[in-house]
Amino acid sequence: MADQIKATDLFSNWAKEGKDQRMANTHAPSVKEMLDHVLTAISSPFSFIDAGCGNGWVIRKVLENDLCKYAVGVDGASTMIEQAKLNGPKENYVCEDLLSWIPDQKVDIVHSMEVLYYFKEPLKLLNHIFKNWLKPNGKLVSGVDFYFENEKSHSWPTDLNVHMTLLSKEEWLSIFQSAGFLDCHSWYANGSSDFHGTLCLFGHKHS
Repeated sequence: MADQIKATDLFSNWAKEGKDQRMANTHAPSVKEMLDHVLTAISSPFSFIDAGCGNGWVIRKVLENDLCKYAVGVDGASTMIEQAKLNGPKENYVCEDLLSWIPDQKVDIVHSMEVLYYFKEPLKLLNHIFKNWLKPNGKLVSGVDFYFENEKSHSWPTDLNVHMTLLSKEEWLSIFQSAGFLDCHSWYANGSSDFHGTLCLFGHKHS
């Protein structure tokens, strides 16, 4: 087997091929459920980071909310960020390594979709988000389609020749807790007769 490619290179290539919008359309129903989960009860201004923002579609969606006072998308795939900047204000997007980037200001909500499992040690990213990205009382919501209970996804690392960390629902919840999050819970979004759905994970950084 050839050496695995970096996930950021994979997604940069997908952006060049125009697959970024197809990804956005596919993920939109699950992301809507996740955003509703964290935003429905909010009645005061909030700030937001999208980790692994791709072409920026989630940031553009969240900015439609009148209570959103600050939103930034960060992604390590340069071509994805180029696409994002073509479609929205440049100041809302940054091309950086998620494991080392520190935002100018901590935020109330962090969201990610199809990101966490590309890291060999997801706990390191979760620790970083908890410590350096989220305000006290902040919330993290994340969606993954590659997980142990979704057997059809198990071939993806070989199919795409990219590293993916395969964990079960309980293992994901355990590392959220290990990072310091409380009220950790999960649910499946946008399921069908032959697919559990996106595994959605939630954690709360108590004040």
